[in-house]
Amino acid sequence: MESYKSVNDSVIARYNCNDFEGIYALGNEWFRINIDKDYCINRFKENRAVTGKILSTRLTDDLGMVKHFEWIGENRNLNFELRVEDGRLKLFDISNFVRQTTDPIRPVQTDNPLKTHLDSIVQKYAFIYMSDTRSVGLSIGVYKDGKKQIYHYGEARKDSGILPNDSSIYQIGSVAKTFVGTLLAKAIIDKKMSLRDDIRKYLKGNYPNLQYNGHAIQLKDLANHTGGFNQFNLIDFPKDFDKWDAHKQNEFFYAYPTSNYIQNWHQLKLDTIPGTNYYYSLGGIMLIRMALENVYGKPLDELVRGYFGNTFQMHDTKLNLANTEIANLAAPHSQGGEPMEPMLRSTESIFTIKSTPADMLKYVEANVREEELAILLSHKPTYGDVRWFSLGLTWMITDTWDKGLRIFHSGHDAGYNTLCAVYPQSDLGFVFMSNEDGRQGYLFNLEKKIFQNIENR
Repeated sequence: MESYKSVNDSVIARYNCNDFEGIYALGNEWFRINIDKDYCINRFKENRAVTGKILSTRLTDDLGMVKHFEWIGENRNLNFELRVEDGRLKLFDISNFVRQTTDPIRPVQTDNPLKTHLDSIVQKYAFIYMSDTRSVGLSIGVYKDGKKQIYHYGEARKDSGILPNDSSIYQIGSVAKTFVGTLLAKAIIDKKMSLRDDIRKYLKGNYPNLQYNGHAIQLKDLANHTGGFNQFNLIDFPKDFDKWDAHKQNEFFYAYPTSNYIQNWHQLKLDTIPGTNYYYSLGGIMLIRMALENVYGKPLDELVRGYFGNTFQMHDTKLNLANTEIANLAAPHSQGGEPMEPMLRSTESIFTIKSTPADMLKYVEANVREEELAILLSHKPTYGDVRWFSLGLTWMITDTWDKGLRIFHSGHDAGYNTLCAVYPQSDLGFVFMSNEDGRQGYLFNLEKKIFQNIENR
């Protein structure tokens, strides 16, 4: 423990003097080989500009080889994650996932029974997340060793006093991409498609532009975001779109002509060989969606309801909501805490999936257990290196070194954030769902803290 305290204090001393190269020099040989110097310097420099000098520090989590320190700054506080080897810095991480001195202490309602060690772990870190005045509601699902537990915090709608529950409906943002990836895997298992097929085989019309110097876009390239184009989506947005309120944005999507969207695909120009460069894209997933709908002759909503509903009993997971279901929505909120209008139905040019904590925990369980062949195939890396970062069929995959693979995806829709993370080798998985627009990265911090504490036992 003494070596950790010494390294933490040494980092702070150099941080306060703006000696960021000096911090890098504290690293051991492994650190210098694997951690980019500019990355290290810039991480500390950017945070120093926000926190000011660090006034004090304390140990908050002793997880054996990993320890967390709270840094109390002049302007902002930080969480400093530290790993030391032979008395020198080996790994670090910095986050804002810590209670700020300016955050008021306020009551947060919850259904956490506080009977088990898991309950206590979740409570500790959920309360840090909820301490921020921007927080509204939070649902946390944990699957561990064959058992499932769901916890709820805050409010389904600000100032309502109503706690979210297992049946509350959230939009799951880009986690929906993993549903498309799993449906693609199912089509491959059923021999209706092949990963190396040219996408144009499954599209209606002629798309000579969907190739680069004779190299066609393959299905796998779209699923791992290496389609050869660097556009996130293929919609022509007005210049001031980001300044519109949610109602006006939704009306834009609802009215966007399918003919315009298809024309945009015909005009797309690839800038590199598919399968080469990673560029995160909704557009590639939308092409897979179009291909799946053409292969099965059904809209995506029907495919989602059919496969996930029948296979995993996820009967509350769908693209479109009926008017009778609106009352179950965990209302979306802006970063300022104001209720927003949700996107109740999907369109040809964009889609959202709505689900509940209960359904999403079933999805987590299925991805941990990997008994369904389509799930297993969706986890097979098709791009990158799992030691650092790789992708399967839309899932992101990294090696945790001592706990096996971490397979995950986050999602953001206007007024919502979601994170799914599963560890098949540890028989462990999580889903986090919130109904606020900002702080998507905080769910990663929350998941990391809970995971580290569970696995440290």
